[in-house]
Amino acid sequence: MHEYHKAVAWVEEACKQAEEKNAKKVTALNVTFGESSGYSPEVVKNYFDEAAVGTICEGAKFHVTVTRSMLKCPACGEVFEKKLLDYKCPNCGVEGNPTESGNEVTLDGIEVE
Repeated sequence: MHEYHKAVAWVEEACKQAEEKNAKKVTALNVTFGESSGYSPEVVKNYFDEAAVGTICEGAKFHVTVTRSMLKCPACGEVFEKKLLDYKCPNCGVEGNPTESGNEVTLDGIEVE
C-alpha cells in the first residue's frame, strides 16, 4: 500500500512542478528506485496512472533508474555491492554494514511540454 501513497504524492508534486513551469502536460517522470527499497516500480506506475486520470500527468511515462544496494566495510572503509547471502568485504573479508544506497525512492525530475 505504500506504493499507492508514493504514486499520489508524485502526481501532486509533478503537477505542482509543471504548473510552476507553465507547462500544459507532464510527459514523463524521472524516478529512482533502490533495489532494497521495498517498492515495486511497476506497482507505483500502475497507481500513478490511476491517480493521474484527469490531471496534466495523465499518460506520463516513467523513466526508471534502479540503484544497487551497497555495503561499507567497518574495518577498511571499502564500499562494495551487496550480493545475495554474501556481505563480506572483497578486500578484507569483514562483514559490511548497510549504506543508504539501494534504499532510494525519489522523483528526480519531470519532463513537460
